[in-house]
Amino acid sequence: MFDSLKSIFSKSEISDSVLVENIKVDMHSHLLPGIDDGVKSIEESIEIIRHFIGLGYKKIITTPHIMKGTYDNTSEIIKNKLQIVRQEIQSQNLDIEIEASAEYYLDTHFLDLLFNGDILSFGKENYVLVEFSYLQKQNDYQNIFMNISQTDYQPILAHPERYAYFYDKNLSQLKQIKEQGVLFQLNLFSILGVYGKGAKMVAEHLVKENMIDFVGTDIHKPKHIAYLDDCLKDKYLQKLLQSGNLKNKSLLS
Repeated sequence: MFDSLKSIFSKSEISDSVLVENIKVDMHSHLLPGIDDGVKSIEESIEIIRHFIGLGYKKIITTPHIMKGTYDNTSEIIKNKLQIVRQEIQSQNLDIEIEASAEYYLDTHFLDLLFNGDILSFGKENYVLVEFSYLQKQNDYQNIFMNISQTDYQPILAHPERYAYFYDKNLSQLKQIKEQGVLFQLNLFSILGVYGKGAKMVAEHLVKENMIDFVGTDIHKPKHIAYLDDCLKDKYLQKLLQSGNLKNKSLLS
């Protein structure tokens, strides 16, 4: 379906540190130990954080899942875990800032949190990172996005390239979501094909159409560090990082 979108770029000589200068902030990861499908220990957290520092990142906004019945996290649980990680970063004299928000699964539980004002947003614009099911399209998502905007939050859709039910010829459904004012966050690893050929091609198309507002690693485990090193050498991603379209650096303030 997306044969015309095959990547035409290969590796480049541009250093990782130069590329990270155009990101500075990773705003999607799972680095609070033991509360979702991310890292299991503080040691794993620090191993990944050290790698971020080595690449030149200045800030991490980590985003554990909140998904009723699967990951029953609360704002309090997340804040408490964040404090543990911050203390370890401080004790090891690591030069990086870390905050925590959440990756909210769009369901009725999310709406309850939204209407009760119990949302961990980030940035001056009150960004809130949300995700869909990978398996089944949610029919009322347009109303949910409207509710988010009406409560003075700015929705960011996590990894839009990974929802296969949006793979139509012109990605018209994703364009409709974008036109509704929803920002898009691309998973860096999608560029490598880590999530499959379809996600890679859609990611490239979204880049081509200037539809990407943020990039994030969505890193879960230390073994994913190699993906981060590899994707930063991908020339197609370099094109995105040097485009001036990304908002990641605005999260430093």
